Amino acid sequence: MAKNIQPHFNANEKTNAVITTYMERSLHASLKKHFCPDESHHEIKIGRYVADACINETIFEIQTGNFAPLRKKLQFYLENTEFNIVIVRPLAKNRRIFWLDEESGELKNAPRLSSKHENLASGIADIHYISEFLGNERVSFCFVLMEIDEVRKLDGYGKTKKIRATSVDRLAGEIYELCYINSLDDIKKAVLPLLPTSEFSRAELSKCLKLKGLKLWSMQKLLVDSKILSCEKVGRALIFKNI
Repeated sequence: MAKNIQPHFNANEKTNAVITTYMERSLHASLKKHFCPDESHHEIKIGRYVADACINETIFEIQTGNFAPLRKKLQFYLENTEFNIVIVRPLAKNRRIFWLDEESGELKNAPRLSSKHENLASGIADIHYISEFLGNERVSFCFVLMEIDEVRKLDGYGKTKKIRATSVDRLAGEIYELCYINSLDDIKKAVLPLLPTSEFSRAELSKCLKLKGLKLWSMQKLLVDSKILSCEKVGRALIFKNI
């Protein structure tokens, strides 16, 4: 794992002019430039698909959301090219929220530090959607633990108009760490030390990995389907155990 990586971008290098363009792909574009600084290698057509970046026989796919839409694209790359594939997924270890006044185009008040923090486990959980590619020697997952600034419009509900407000853009800040997952062994090394060595409940799984809802379900399914954990129903409770 690479530590103290110096990014090619800086969250402080943004202006109201940039923000008011409503560019929804700022985070995506910044990460693409970080992993492949030469922009002539961006948006490369490969067959019927366009790779985010392709250089030195390596394809970089920047995925800021669910992995599921990548399935057909990855299958095509593996069957029709000899390139290696790196799937890059940003994780907001720290997130600041900026509020945009649509009428003035200005940011309102000081940014708020979000209480929601992503960790490596939340990224690994997403592998569930394309777990068939895990362990393929040509496919790597790179999780980028970083600072992310999110810009939201003041168009929501309530007196402050912040409830369910529209997210305008996400901008990249400092990169803290790059974590590569290439195999089940890598998942075991990342996850098992966080879990009890004896039997434990779903609530304990949630607490140890700091995951809830769909993320918890995805991680649970990935670990059980991959035979990293066993799962048994005892009454209404699910009981897990290391295999």
